[in-house]
Amino acid sequence: MLKSARKRVLTAAVALGAALVVGVGGASMAGADQHGAGQATPKHDSSIENLGLVKNEIKAYYGDDGDHQPSADSAYARDAKRVESQLKHWLTARSHEHGKKALVLDVDDTVLSNYNYEASHDFGYDPVTNAACVEAKCFPAIFGMPALVTWASTHGYAVFYVTGRPHDQQQATLDNLADQGFPTPAGIFTKVKTAPYPPYLTCSPNCSTIEYKSGTRAHIESLGYTIVANAGDQYSDLKGGHAQRTFKMPNPMYYLP
Repeated sequence: MLKSARKRVLTAAVALGAALVVGVGGASMAGADQHGAGQATPKHDSSIENLGLVKNEIKAYYGDDGDHQPSADSAYARDAKRVESQLKHWLTARSHEHGKKALVLDVDDTVLSNYNYEASHDFGYDPVTNAACVEAKCFPAIFGMPALVTWASTHGYAVFYVTGRPHDQQQATLDNLADQGFPTPAGIFTKVKTAPYPPYLTCSPNCSTIEYKSGTRAHIESLGYTIVANAGDQYSDLKGGHAQRTFKMPNPMYYLP
């Protein structure tokens, strides 16, 4: 198993079967939940997926023909587009409702693809090279996402990004999104690692992903918005409530508790 500060865990089984998943009003989500992944101690090597084979399965899932790029006709692309279709259908059905409506989105592997970075680094993570990639705005848009987010922003939805990227990467992230055709959002929230901390996150500076993201969504609600949909590639992006419905984007490359 690969270990890093982000507790990344390769697992092909999760993504190869799951695309859309959903919790309404914070209810439990369908599909294979990664909660607790990697916690049990294996008793025999035969119970562990061979790491090299798992990496090859992930590459095949993304349609990587050796250039470290996902293919538009890959199984991954089909899964992503299926989630996007379900998300747009949900937003369309509620676009005429009154009040301040919001769409909340994660960034990495929800609207911007990390596949090229991950595959180029053998599905590992290094904060220095990753930060350099963020600053270089090297992450491409996920198939169909710019059009979907543009549609939402022109049909009465305030779009907010809630990302685990650190605060010092906020402007580079906005620039990367703009370069990839995303409209200017109503707001972006990044992780603040030093004081002063956001007053609505009493768990700072040690918030878990669930605490940080659900607490930030609660803050958005306190500004008068109804979060009609919340989309992310990790279950920790989606848990904790404060959204009418959640949408799980496919990602077999890593796990963030």
